[in-house]
Amino acid sequence: MISINGKQYTEFDINKRCAELYLPCDYAVNENDKSIDLIGVQTWLGAHGEPDERTVKYGSFDPCNDWDDAGAIIDKCFDELMAFWANPMMKSRWLSITEKHNCTKLIAACICLIELNE
Repeated sequence: MISINGKQYTEFDINKRCAELYLPCDYAVNENDKSIDLIGVQTWLGAHGEPDERTVKYGSFDPCNDWDDAGAIIDKCFDELMAFWANPMMKSRWLSITEKHNCTKLIAACICLIELNE
């Protein structure tokens, strides 16, 4: 568990919060397997030419573990992540978060996004 602004988050909770804050598309949260799927609606023509709308899964969203998903979050928070904190070691915020929470850079970027929006 990671504490962000006084709230406890699991990695799955961090992914969910990043989806809420960042994704410009629809998504479905699967509590059973702890995943988040990007979804959309596509229209096909049915057997008799009538439109048939179906929900389509485009892929998963896992910015805590996938650089492709985290890239846009990193880009959005890059200035804050690279800012140096006034401390004797002059660490970037990114390094400070990874050390504070003993986490990866991807998780640290997600934490930064959450902190900036809460």
